[in-house]
Amino acid sequence: MGFLLVSILIFSTVPITANAETDNLGYEYTPKKASEIDFADGDFFIALLSGDPLSEDAVYAVYETSELERFEREHFGMNNSVATLAAKNPPTKFSDYYSKSNWRKRSDGITLSVYPKKLAWTKHPNPVVQAHYEKYRWQVVYNKHKGSKHWKNTASMKAQLRCHAETVRGLKNPWNLEPWRKTSNYAKVVAKACNPK
Repeated sequence: MGFLLVSILIFSTVPITANAETDNLGYEYTPKKASEIDFADGDFFIALLSGDPLSEDAVYAVYETSELERFEREHFGMNNSVATLAAKNPPTKFSDYYSKSNWRKRSDGITLSVYPKKLAWTKHPNPVVQAHYEKYRWQVVYNKHKGSKHWKNTASMKAQLRCHAETVRGLKNPWNLEPWRKTSNYAKVVAKACNPK
């Protein structure tokens, strides 16, 4: 009876991630198609694994924030990892990713215009390192503007920023994020050229 109770307690407290895989550095992610990714579903960051980023069938590594935090703890300040070279002095300030940002009133509503620097759309070949940079690219915008009276629909804003970084890249400056948009499914955001309903 005691063994059964202990087993039940252990297995009931260990999170089980469906279809989880491990990357080449030992970090767990869940592979998902763009159509399966909805930023309203939690706190996670993604990195393209395969396919055309404009396709709903593109496959992404979805890293929970807790797994990225484990990566950061294990690699900052160490010199024995390929990933460490990219993570040793990670860009964590707004000015690392953007030259400026401001709220603007336009004919279709209020928008947050962010002016990206090249780092905001640069890709890293290792998915956990890429997701790590995605985390900071998002957090600096969120932390700077979340207190504004204009800020709302966070999941959609996150999806719009991700879409701009992956598809628009440096072709457009500024990237305009509209807080009145509600769609947070990544494939739907991409299909609408980062301007979903």
